[in-house]
Amino acid sequence: PWGFYWWSHYPINFVIPSIMIPGALMLDITLYLTRSWLVTALIGGGFFGLFFYPGNWVIFGPTHLPIVVEGTLLSMADYMGHMYVRTGTPEYVRLIEQGSLRTFGGHTTVIAAFFSAFVSMLMFVVWWYLGKVYCTAFFYVKGKRGRVVQRDDVTAFGEEGFPEGKGEFQ
Repeated sequence: PWGFYWWSHYPINFVIPSIMIPGALMLDITLYLTRSWLVTALIGGGFFGLFFYPGNWVIFGPTHLPIVVEGTLLSMADYMGHMYVRTGTPEYVRLIEQGSLRTFGGHTTVIAAFFSAFVSMLMFVVWWYLGKVYCTAFFYVKGKRGRVVQRDDVTAFGEEGFPEGKGEFQ
């Protein structure tokens, strides 16, 4: 009963992992340029969620090419059997009418995009906090006060080398 059974009715554009690449690139670029976890959570996390929908355009653009099959004009997606749901089409409207998004009228795509951006920001902060708490590198350094734990330095010995002043790189 496990496996992809529950995913089988989802549109193909929602289950391919490569749609995360544009958002992940913007998340990384935001962290690289700002060097701030908070700004990255707010701005980069928002980009991550907002780029899900446009991330589909590049990947699934070729599936919209027209082809003629036995005298019938089809798109490649129709011919391959992909269920690529576009907003404003009758099948999308039927899906919305069954769910709770019908209360938002015709603005469901925009609302869903901003909600995914908010969830992305929230999850970035949650996983950042979990990494900070549970994955902290620490070193035992023998200093003037004996053996101490030093967490904030990458080398645990400072830039001058070892505590005795006889570092390898001096």
